[in-house]
Amino acid sequence: MNERRIKREGSSDYDLQNDSFFAYSKGVKYKSSIDIDGIILDIGEDDSITGVEILDASKKFGISKYDVQHCRTLNVQIDISAKVIDLKITMNVGKRNAEVLRETAASTINILNLPAGSESLAVGM
Repeated sequence: MNERRIKREGSSDYDLQNDSFFAYSKGVKYKSSIDIDGIILDIGEDDSITGVEILDASKKFGISKYDVQHCRTLNVQIDISAKVIDLKITMNVGKRNAEVLRETAASTINILNLPAGSESLAVGM
């Protein structure tokens, strides 16, 4: 099986009012999106993951909106097989001069027939 590995660095934005956290990379044109339990993956024309939107981010990570605003890093790991897409997202938040790690995960069926492999997106603030 030919598996690919893609690592990208990206930028981010947080919409406090709607509690939506965005992480995205540049350079690949958008083609479509897939919603995995309130985590939206943007797919590029090359079938790679170009962005992630996390709806209700504070609830998904079990922290306050204030803490989400103080995100230091976000790491998204995407593992794709012929049948399933698995996500693991780790957020590092600055809180009272300490770092707090929070994780969330989700899975869905690979209905878009994305190529098997691993991809990651890292965002630093």
